[in-house]
Amino acid sequence: MFSHSLRNRLLVSMVIVLMLAFCALAINLYETRDQLRRSIMLITANEIGAGFKAGSDFTKLPSQHAGSELFYTLYASNGDLLWHSRNLENPRRLRRGSLQDEIKLIRTTVRSGRGKIINVPVTLSDGSVLMVSKNDHLERELIDNLLHQRIVRGLALLIPFGLIVIGMLFLLLRWTLLPIKKAVALAENIGPDQPELRIPLDELPNEVRPLARVANDGLDRLAQAYMYEQSIVSDAAHALRTPLAVLDLHLQKLIISDERGMSDLNQEFGKVLKLVNQLLVLAHQDRVQLLSLHRDQQADLARITREAAGTMLPLFEAANRCIEVHLSESVAVRGNADLLREAIRNVLENALYHGAGDVIVTMGEPIGKTVTLDIADEGAGVSPENQEDMFARFRKGRENSEGSGLGLAIVRSTLRNTGGDAIFIKAKPSTMQLRFCFAT
Repeated sequence: MFSHSLRNRLLVSMVIVLMLAFCALAINLYETRDQLRRSIMLITANEIGAGFKAGSDFTKLPSQHAGSELFYTLYASNGDLLWHSRNLENPRRLRRGSLQDEIKLIRTTVRSGRGKIINVPVTLSDGSVLMVSKNDHLERELIDNLLHQRIVRGLALLIPFGLIVIGMLFLLLRWTLLPIKKAVALAENIGPDQPELRIPLDELPNEVRPLARVANDGLDRLAQAYMYEQSIVSDAAHALRTPLAVLDLHLQKLIISDERGMSDLNQEFGKVLKLVNQLLVLAHQDRVQLLSLHRDQQADLARITREAAGTMLPLFEAANRCIEVHLSESVAVRGNADLLREAIRNVLENALYHGAGDVIVTMGEPIGKTVTLDIADEGAGVSPENQEDMFARFRKGRENSEGSGLGLAIVRSTLRNTGGDAIFIKAKPSTMQLRFCFAT
């Protein structure tokens, strides 16, 4: 989760940069220690070598300074060794440079002063070079103490300063990412009810703008595809309605005139007309789901169940079958009454044409925020492995059976749009359970 946050990544990157800057400062302070040693020793060596030249009596040079023994090595201007003090077993290495070279912004001369013994050159009046060496433990200790105190004071200031900087970085990142948050809030409202909304590009950072532009292009294509699909379904269904209505009138005239074979033709026509109506219902349910319509409507479950059973009663009586309804008192559920009534009627119709025996409708006890309606017949039902497939569009239990295979798809879509569901009970394959949400 941490690695997926752009804000956290930027914050960590900036903290790392601050730490690197602190490390660079520490290294620079360490180099300052050696530079101070060399500068002090150069000042001392210049005072010691003042007035001397190659022919002078170097035994007069001081043997100690500031509590430490001094060592000398004399070189000619061409680099030849001329002399070294007796307290040296081996002459010190020749180095070039001066105090002016030491304080330059960019130093190119060879330096000595990183060990216990410091060795600096003094250019005498005749061009010869006197190397003065010393174990500057006192100066080293003093400089170390001063720098240590400076570092401690610096850290004492750096910690609150670092916290302030991190806080400012956090606020800066929040301000930087504010246009993205606004774009996200706007993108959440993009949908079929507002297909023209797009992510604004003007206020977005340049690094994010290409992604938002591609997302807007994708939304344009999706909106066009959605509108095209909806127009095809809607136009096809509405275009079929008128010629089917005209054809129905002609068929009714032919039936009245006792034309042979018209009864079968009328039955097939009824199937086509029902299919068109079911396609319109499915298209409407898809729109309900996308736009969250009917969420604030409510219906009396007991009443619409009785009404649905009442419309199916003549068909059950014609088939010499019974339908029993066992309902509780009035229960208000979420959803449009007409759509829920049609969903219950579809399940009863499914039990009539594809089930067997009597059909029993039972309202269950409320469980949490839902109430159930079980519709059972005495047939074999649907096997557990095929129960979920029965809710797919154009899926029928038997391919040669009557119906379009859209009824149960409409039922589930209607209930899910209100927060409910429709399922087969695995332990009772011939029982379908409809789940409704209580109205709030």
